Amino acid sequence: MKYTVALLLIFLQACNKNDLLKEKQGTAIIVPETPGDMQALLDNEDVFGPTTSLNFICGDEFYFADTALSDLKQSIVNAYLHKDFLFDKEEEVSDWNNGYTQAYYANNVLEGIARLRGSIDDKILDPLEGDAWFKRSFAFFNVAQVFALPYDSLTADDEQGIPLRLTIRQNEVLARSSVAATYKEIIDDLGKAIQLLPPTIELVHRNRSSRPAAYALLARVYLSMGAYNDALDAANRSLALYDSLINFNTGIVSSSTPFSATNAETLYQSTVSNTDALYEKIALREVFVDSTLLAEYKVGDLRRTVFFSRSSPATFKPGYYGKLTPFTGLAMAELYLIISECYARQGDVNTAMFYLNKLLKSRWKTGQYIPYTAATPEIALTIILLERRKELIFRGLRYTDVRRLNKKQPLLTLSRTMQGYTYVLLPNSWRYALPIPEQVLRFNNRIEQNKY
Repeated sequence: MKYTVALLLIFLQACNKNDLLKEKQGTAIIVPETPGDMQALLDNEDVFGPTTSLNFICGDEFYFADTALSDLKQSIVNAYLHKDFLFDKEEEVSDWNNGYTQAYYANNVLEGIARLRGSIDDKILDPLEGDAWFKRSFAFFNVAQVFALPYDSLTADDEQGIPLRLTIRQNEVLARSSVAATYKEIIDDLGKAIQLLPPTIELVHRNRSSRPAAYALLARVYLSMGAYNDALDAANRSLALYDSLINFNTGIVSSSTPFSATNAETLYQSTVSNTDALYEKIALREVFVDSTLLAEYKVGDLRRTVFFSRSSPATFKPGYYGKLTPFTGLAMAELYLIISECYARQGDVNTAMFYLNKLLKSRWKTGQYIPYTAATPEIALTIILLERRKELIFRGLRYTDVRRLNKKQPLLTLSRTMQGYTYVLLPNSWRYALPIPEQVLRFNNRIEQNKY
């Protein structure tokens, strides 16, 4: 049978492994039957835990040891070196597959809940439905950061976004939506989630979303679009519901695993996909911190030892996921930096510096932090964007930041040097949208390839 989105068969096989999705006789539509089924599906971290890894590969926060490149897939090497390329015909691309698996699971829950409305208390169903909307939105957003060009209000209606799988129907005809339609769906899903999710986070289950997490994701989405007023509003709404910063002076500096998965700053847990070799290379200590960025952490800044090893060259320590796999979820520091940046863009320098300084005071040795001041919004923004790079390093956000920041001056060029040759990714290049996997195009000829 031919499916309109590649690898749907894999989704069905994954569902069968845990016996939580049951295929109805006479159909191929698989649906959960009880709230317990739905909760177990949404709690499946093998499905919903991984996000994307190619945005890490394409960024400028780390470099591979030259010896590490020899046993990587050619597509990973090509992405790392910013080359023009296509995925191999039989290559499974986890960044695509994970996102659409997540959307498929979320759609199963949404359709299951629709059948149960009226027969089961809304108080039971609402948080499940809200989490499904949240997780589908997050999946679409992550896929869009890799396989679609960044949002630009001047061109979003004309540029190609991603396919939006909104049902579990096998015959759903899918083509690529526009960038504008892609982001509209992401935002609409989050709007529905916000109406249904609880206002408090689950301290034990950080893989379950909440209203603060949904607002935080909405702030991330709006920031990526350059919609700074909307991003500020969403971030402030999240912060009003939950506000907790970790003081880095409280014994975590020397730890090899500074954070637990349930640390006080995390709103929602997710991690980089471990199927594209990035995690393996981190574990083998073949992924090193960019030395120029590392030099920006000054004496007294505890992040230098909390985030990185003391080795030379420095490697990354486990982050907010509690393991070596990099954290890609939602946490407090990102909110503070979004608020600070957006106030600076509004010209409110004092408020921008207030939020930045409150965050950074918790990151420096007690008594050594000298608060930032700025004479102009432009100076404030320069300071904030550098601190954003330093605080949110290895979170999967840098590539998205470069994409959005290149819409205005100063323009940023990404580069890699290997064996004496420098490879560059120019600002606003078509290569900021990686090629659609060849498997997808074979399954559905309605989906068009990116410009390469």
